[in-house]
Amino acid sequence: MYRYMALELVKNLGLFSHGIVIVYGASGVGKTTLTLAVMRELQTDKLYIASEPNVFYGDRLKTAAKYAQAEYVKDLPEAFRKALQFVQKNKYAFVAIDSVSAFAQHEAARRMVLEGEIPQPLAIVGLLSFAANAMAQALAEYAIRQSATIWLIAQERPAIGKTWRGEDAAPSFAMRALHSVLAVARLIYTPHGRILRVVMHRDSNYEKKQAEVPSITL
Repeated sequence: MYRYMALELVKNLGLFSHGIVIVYGASGVGKTTLTLAVMRELQTDKLYIASEPNVFYGDRLKTAAKYAQAEYVKDLPEAFRKALQFVQKNKYAFVAIDSVSAFAQHEAARRMVLEGEIPQPLAIVGLLSFAANAMAQALAEYAIRQSATIWLIAQERPAIGKTWRGEDAAPSFAMRALHSVLAVARLIYTPHGRILRVVMHRDSNYEKKQAEVPSITL
């Protein structure tokens, strides 16, 4: 019964559908753990792309490799290419990129090495925003065509000045790419435990639904 707990949870919230789903939250809240639990329970072709060094240097990539094809990629276009090719070849595939927010850090580090100084954030954000928008459009098209699901894991950033869809934090991801996204969900800590809440969904039946996330052991 436990084996299908995580998968049933995300299905009931409309977060396992054909298209792109953004799952975001604070560091350490359990986004990766939830993603790997879903992958463990899935009986389909799966690809896990890690972009954060803490995942690469730790045991999580090894854990992911037990349940899916797992790779470490530091470059956004390369991650996009791998995800797109995987979806094209595998109908009903599940792909997770963990996390899309880390690519800006990689780009900043690369420029510091090449230029010897701290790069301008806006130049990096603008470039990656354009790339993320193109990535989302292409992946969404093939996800629908191939009945695939793509999870983009993201960090959260404060919603300065006003809330973002009722939340005090928004996903650290290109906002212009959201028109290609099926759903956005936030994983948060509450006094009652961890809650996975649907912040945005194209199907209004799932809008604002939420559920408690059980303790998961991988």
